[in-house]
Amino acid sequence: MNQMKRMWVGLILGSLLLAGCSSQSQSATKQSSAKTTTTKVKHSQSKQANAASASDDSASSTQATLWNTGKKAALSTFMASWQSEMGQTYVGTYDDKAPDHLGYHFPEVFKNGQLDGHVKWGSQAVSLKWSTDGEDSSPLQVVAVATGGKAKAIYPITYFFCLHNQRPVVLVTETTNGDQLILHDTQNSALQAGFAKIITGTKPAILSDTSLTAGTASAVDANQWPQTYQGTWYYYDEYSHKVQSFTQNSTDDLKLDYEPFDGRKWINIKGAHQGAGAGNYVYLRYHYFDGRQIPVMMMGSGAEAWFDGNAYQSAATAQQMQRWQYGDETKDHHDF
Repeated sequence: MNQMKRMWVGLILGSLLLAGCSSQSQSATKQSSAKTTTTKVKHSQSKQANAASASDDSASSTQATLWNTGKKAALSTFMASWQSEMGQTYVGTYDDKAPDHLGYHFPEVFKNGQLDGHVKWGSQAVSLKWSTDGEDSSPLQVVAVATGGKAKAIYPITYFFCLHNQRPVVLVTETTNGDQLILHDTQNSALQAGFAKIITGTKPAILSDTSLTAGTASAVDANQWPQTYQGTWYYYDEYSHKVQSFTQNSTDDLKLDYEPFDGRKWINIKGAHQGAGAGNYVYLRYHYFDGRQIPVMMMGSGAEAWFDGNAYQSAATAQQMQRWQYGDETKDHHDF
C-alpha cells in the first residue's frame, strides 16, 4: 500500500513538472512574439515619423519662399474673381499661359533679354528679373504677368506682379507704341491689397482720402496748416528740370481758406494782404507708389486751380515720378 502511494505521488509530481515546463515554454514563446511585434511596430512608427518629418521639412521649405506653387494658385483664383468683377478678361502666367503685350511674350522676354534697356518705372530705367520663387537677389523680381482688358479693347493692359526689394507691388503698363514699356503702380486698391495678402498672408488696410483731410477745416479756420499738410514737399520743376521743394509749417504772411472746387475741398493760399488774384491751391490725397499708399499733394493755381504738378514727401519719389499724372488731376495749363 505504501508502495502504491509512492507511485501515485511520483506520477502527480511528474505531471506537475511537465505542465510547468509547458507553461513556461508557451509564456516564453508569447513574450518572444510580443517583443518581435513591438520591435516591428516601433520600427514602422520610426519610419513614419521620419517620413512625416521629411514631408514637413519640404513643406516648410516651400512655404518659406516668397513665391511658390501655392501662391501661384492663389493668384489664379484671385484674378479669376477680380476680372469677373471688373468685366475684363486676362491671360496670366499663373495659369501657365503666355501673355502677349503687342509682341512682348511673357515670361519669354525676361529670359531672352528682349526687354533689357526698354523698361521704365515712371522716369527711372529699371531691370525686370523673372523669378519662380521670389528669392533672387535682383531688386525688382517679376513672379507673374497678366495681359488683357475689356472686350474689343484696341490696346491691352498688362499687369506685372512684382517683388521690389521683397515687398509686393503691382505695376501696370498701357504702352501702345514705341519700344519702351512705361510702368507705374496700379491705382486699383483691390489688386494691390490682394497681391500683398497672397505674398505676406496679411491684407493691408486700404486708406481713404478722408483720413488725410480730417481736421482740415478747423485748422484752416484758425489759419494753420493741417498736420497732414505740414513738412517739406518735393516736386519736379518742368522748367529747371530739377526737383524743387517747399516747406509748409508756418503761416506767417499767409492767408488760408478752405474752398470747394471740382468736387474736392482745396486749401487756397494767398498773401496775408493780397487783394487780387486767385492765389495757389493744394489738395492732398492717397496714391499707390512702390506698392504702398502715400500722400500725394496736387498743386494748382489760377481761377480753376489748374494743375501745376504733384508733390511728394520724398525727393527720390519726385525725381522718379516727375510730371506723372494719376488721372484725377484738374486741367493742365498746357490744355489751353
